[in-house]
Amino acid sequence: MSLKLYTDRAEIFECNVALKGASLKNSSIRAVLKLADKSLLYEGKIASSGKGEIIFPKLRNILEEGETGTMVLEVIADDAYFQPYNEKFTVQTSKKAVVEIISSKPVEPQITIKKVTPESQLIELLKSRGVTKRLIIENKKRFSKVLHSYYQENKFKIGYKKFLNNILSKI
Repeated sequence: MSLKLYTDRAEIFECNVALKGASLKNSSIRAVLKLADKSLLYEGKIASSGKGEIIFPKLRNILEEGETGTMVLEVIADDAYFQPYNEKFTVQTSKKAVVEIISSKPVEPQITIKKVTPESQLIELLKSRGVTKRLIIENKKRFSKVLHSYYQENKFKIGYKKFLNNILSKI
């Protein structure tokens, strides 16, 4: 999947950062947009939970529609420098509101980057609390209210039944 950046709207890149042998506390994250004739650097933040976020501003007057390059993710932790992820990008002008989630895979064994979606966050929360598929099915009435409320709050674009099937298949 290719990262899309826009001339007329900001774009947020999110990822989970896990470090082994280093602390997240004083770590930093940044993205370098490498093009044929220039490179642009954007600083990001890593929350104490490990969620990394880089905000790419509107690129009007900086890059032109149709330009392409490579975005390189850089993590600096305890005086160690990593480039765990890179992805091709294209610059577009948005004609409609579209949000794309960037899928990612780890490149370095010390750092793990995962796709962050409301659905994946819910699955992670349920797993961490020991909730199993069997438990959800046995307590259908109780979980149905909670899951439906979560579904409505996050305005999923898939149907509720498909949302439930996704949750049950991944837990």
